[in-house]
Amino acid sequence: MDKNTTQSTINKLLEVLDEEKFLKIINVSNIDHYIKKFTAYNFLQLFIIAQLNEAVSLRDLSKRTKDQEEIQTFIDIDSISASQLSRKQSALSPGLFEKVFRHIVLEIQARMKNKAMIRDIGKLLVIDSSTISMSVSQYPWATFRKTKAGVRIHLKVVVTKDLTVPDKAVLLPAKYADRTQMDELIDIDSNAIHLFDRGYNDYKQFDKLCSEDVPFITRIKKNAKVEVFSEQAPDLENNIFLDQEVFLGDAQNGTKMTHPLRLIKTKDREGNVVILITNCFDMSAKEIGDLYRYRWKIETFFKWMKQHLKLKTFYGKSENAVYTQIWIALITYCLKVLLQLEFRHEGPLLELTRSLRNLLFKPLDEFIRSLFRKPTRKSKGHRKYDWETEFQWLVNQYERDEVEHLNSLVYDPVFI
Repeated sequence: MDKNTTQSTINKLLEVLDEEKFLKIINVSNIDHYIKKFTAYNFLQLFIIAQLNEAVSLRDLSKRTKDQEEIQTFIDIDSISASQLSRKQSALSPGLFEKVFRHIVLEIQARMKNKAMIRDIGKLLVIDSSTISMSVSQYPWATFRKTKAGVRIHLKVVVTKDLTVPDKAVLLPAKYADRTQMDELIDIDSNAIHLFDRGYNDYKQFDKLCSEDVPFITRIKKNAKVEVFSEQAPDLENNIFLDQEVFLGDAQNGTKMTHPLRLIKTKDREGNVVILITNCFDMSAKEIGDLYRYRWKIETFFKWMKQHLKLKTFYGKSENAVYTQIWIALITYCLKVLLQLEFRHEGPLLELTRSLRNLLFKPLDEFIRSLFRKPTRKSKGHRKYDWETEFQWLVNQYERDEVEHLNSLVYDPVFI
């Protein structure tokens, strides 16, 4: 019998992360000591299901488990209360799931080796952060202003022509500035270009990246101290208004950089003027401007993540509960990407997400058919006219000397 007819979709989804691999990844002895039912691995399984089904609370997840025989069979439990789920969530360290996330990222990278990169530049890595706002009264540990609380996801993604995939993540309360995470997010790799926003500006880090031959492109802060020592002619046709070699910083306060940088004034995707700083001297100003515009990929990723992963509300109020939920959301996203790569699905990830939600416990072949099923069009709608065929038909008429009707002022080949 075909494996796809016997293997369920959820088993395929978690194939890269079975219980044996999970225990090896987290490398914690006796994590389930004295526990017979609902192990740490079962917790991960159930919370991935919660992400896929967009469960709104632990109470909702408890009810779904009680009502759905497929979940009971898969997790091997008859029921579990919201309080039991809450206690388990508090007992497990978020660091366990960070390890799982990193493992799956490595799996994705191994399968992406043949994916087309952008402009043959090697890896294009985009760094940015996004804040998830919270209530100060309910999440006091995440306070960063008098009336605001939140956590910030610092994320680095790999961008290819058709995929945006997480590469590294750091979760912290929102009070920590972006630039404090540069060491954690930057790869010492001369074959990878890093793009990041001006929130990550740090002149000492820039000097360090120059010393280690790590290419980067970023925006300059408005109040930056700039010393120009060389300038190229503008390229107005390509929206390059300035192309200068500069030193950043102020010698008087000890912030002046030792390495020169390149300053480029251009426009972003929305047509707004931006001033870029880079250590890429072997690329044209136009190429640098074009590359920086790929920053929108990570902005789109954050928007997708907040809309289609369970991150707007949290299942618990503690730091452990919040970070665990975010890590499992990122794990769920990466598992979807692995499926997309394996089945070479070129449609939007949202399409795969919907098929997963509807066919999670069905045979895998049903899920595969759903991914590649062509839409059935019942309404004629607005049909695209085949102008090339029509033109060829007119050429054939001309070659046969059947051209008298072409002088008619009322003849229209579209409506005959």
